[in-house]
Amino acid sequence: MREGRTGRKKAGPSLRDLWEIKDVRDGVVYLTRNRYRIILRLTPVNFDLLSEGEQHVIENALMAVCQGLDFPVQFLCTAETVDTRAAIAELYSHAAGETSAVRQNYAEVLLSYLDTLMSQRSVLVRRSYAVVGCDGQPYEKARGILEHRAAALAGALSRAKVAAVVLSSDEIVDLLHHLLNRNKVVRPSDLVGAGALDLCVSGKGVITGVQTEKAKANLASEGVLAG
Repeated sequence: MREGRTGRKKAGPSLRDLWEIKDVRDGVVYLTRNRYRIILRLTPVNFDLLSEGEQHVIENALMAVCQGLDFPVQFLCTAETVDTRAAIAELYSHAAGETSAVRQNYAEVLLSYLDTLMSQRSVLVRRSYAVVGCDGQPYEKARGILEHRAAALAGALSRAKVAAVVLSSDEIVDLLHHLLNRNKVVRPSDLVGAGALDLCVSGKGVITGVQTEKAKANLASEGVLAG
């Protein structure tokens, strides 16, 4: 949509407008009005592979978790493309020192397949998350409350065979970007890793190559809606 004769596109809504997000820093989502959130990635056991008795045990454990919560938790499920980057990096490191031509060729085939699998987005995986919050407290106190609640939730879920891992700032920004840009392959963390936020200006009295956690999170958060 264009405005008048200027030919400029209308600015899209910001994260503050949509979700009232001010910042993402140190693994914490800063919301307006002194509200803070920590996000945990949940990895459950494969329920379909369990026996009927084992399924009942897991169900009872999950019900006990929900009944025992004394703080609000929001659960989120989303479909994401399979991420093969870690597998590619590990396979590449092993293939680099391989002396057998047969195994090298096999590794090249696997690398090509894994890269295609991710780039074509032909395989989707379901990811689950838990959002733990704390409202109306100064940050120093809220941080301690969030960490305690996240640890309590992770411990309770472990009894139901569910692994819970707290997301880093980069992982949170990647998740927000995915939720708002479903058809985009690029991740903000990839751009940061490639040096998109590096300070490359040099000259008298200029610090070169400075990159801070806050700068990364702020710029990545601001650009998460960019199409």
